[in-house]
Amino acid sequence: MMGITDYILIILSVAFLLFAGFSIPFLLQIWRTAKGMAETLDLLNRGLPAIMKNMEEITTNINRATTAVNREIEVLSHSVRKVQGTVNLLIGLEEIVRRSVRLPFTGTIRTALAVARGVRTFLDHLLRERPEGRA
Repeated sequence: MMGITDYILIILSVAFLLFAGFSIPFLLQIWRTAKGMAETLDLLNRGLPAIMKNMEEITTNINRATTAVNREIEVLSHSVRKVQGTVNLLIGLEEIVRRSVRLPFTGTIRTALAVARGVRTFLDHLLRERPEGRA
């Protein structure tokens, strides 16, 4: 006769065999995944030097472009400062000319223009042809 211990051992053995049997597909899948990852890693390791070389070339080109842009900005900034200086000089000259030309001068010009218009109107009226009978 078998004791309770024997039954428990048989049940545990069957459970362990079932667990081992159901674990085999999972272990095979893990093994396939690891194999695929190894192939991918090998592929990356073969292509990585070329990728790194391209990255170095790109970085070098970006550095050159940045340096060229910085130089151009400096030249443009210098030119803008020159133009600003010229404009400031012209503004100063305009201020000097405006102060030397007094406001009465502009009033005199307005008066002279008004007198010229008046003389022109007088001459137009004087020289126009009149119908007979009117003086």
